[in-house]
Amino acid sequence: MDFDDIVIGSGLAALGTVMGLGAQRRVLVLGGPSDGRFSHYDERQTVPSAFLGEGGLGNDWHGVIPTGWNRNFAAGHDAGFTAMFEHFYPGSGVAERLGQPWLFVPWKPIRPRAGFAMLQRARGDRLVLRAELARTFRVPSSGVEVQSDSGTHRARRVWVAAGALHTPLLLERALGPGLARGRVSDHVGCYVGQADGLRAPRIERGPGGAFFQAWNGAWPDALYTLRPARFAFRTLDHGIEQRAVFGLPTGSAIAKITRRMSPGLLVEAFYNRFGLFAQAPRHSVYAQVLVRDAYTIAGDGTTLLPDAAAIRAATEAARAQAPFPGVRPSQRPELHIPGIHLHHSVDLEALARAGGGDPSFPVRVVDASVLAEIGPEHHSFKMMLAAHDSAASVAGSD
Repeated sequence: MDFDDIVIGSGLAALGTVMGLGAQRRVLVLGGPSDGRFSHYDERQTVPSAFLGEGGLGNDWHGVIPTGWNRNFAAGHDAGFTAMFEHFYPGSGVAERLGQPWLFVPWKPIRPRAGFAMLQRARGDRLVLRAELARTFRVPSSGVEVQSDSGTHRARRVWVAAGALHTPLLLERALGPGLARGRVSDHVGCYVGQADGLRAPRIERGPGGAFFQAWNGAWPDALYTLRPARFAFRTLDHGIEQRAVFGLPTGSAIAKITRRMSPGLLVEAFYNRFGLFAQAPRHSVYAQVLVRDAYTIAGDGTTLLPDAAAIRAATEAARAQAPFPGVRPSQRPELHIPGIHLHHSVDLEALARAGGGDPSFPVRVVDASVLAEIGPEHHSFKMMLAAHDSAASVAGSD
């Protein structure tokens, strides 16, 4: 065999996998083409849905990590969660917050490219990183063979972490049709409304970032947050209108919002970063809502067609059961923002029939495409943790 393991993808799930495999194994990472390309939620191309290239969407991940464990798909991994969190953000005191609805917003998000570069410096030639596209693979009598732009690579096991939109395409090329569900679930962000006289959310800052208070409500598929309503944002619906126009800012958010001359968004950005304006007399109520089968996948396998009825039903349920008194509800319930948390795009029963249900099958899928339930919380860090633990378990038993 050329390698012990081949990892297809280079985002957060791939990074977690390589970390879990350990330093003794010879690992090849096929991270996608160097001239990567985005797919988007809509024709305006304001919000990315996938990135086929080095780093994946982890290049632009805001880095939010939840501690609430609301229907946590990594249940029972508390010690692993704390260890990985402390690895990236030492001295955070995260262990005491597990099971409570806090959102950790880091000063510096985990970036896969930087993570892989650090691992390669530590592991030398046992970790090989290539900016190549994995086109297909086959499973002969032993091991796996992966065809990439530079040729065929052989390994004992392959770990697929190409993302919720690209993994189903790869699996169907390699294992046959029927593995892609043709639908994908997601979070969406919605504006619940406004309320006066609410106590300001708690914010606790540390060396690595800040913990923001969040809320669970009676509706189990929603996670709620509060933000100060200042300037034009004091008017009902103005905040969600701004976001619908601007999309989701990533990267240098404050600079981008300043150029757009949106004082309301700027206040929220300063609140998020520095805690300013926390004692506002009026707050906007937002919800992150899980929507199962939010989109149909069409065209080239990355085109998303929203299921407006499913999204509307989920957001309306979240609005109706918000855990705050006196909320004046939004009059624009049709508006929402994609959550960039696509998941459950692979048919799990079909994958099992193709061999994926057999522990000895040398192909493991470790990204969000095989997560059927993620709850209302941000899933990226937990997904990385789950991939790490899956890889560590295999490495420990080989």
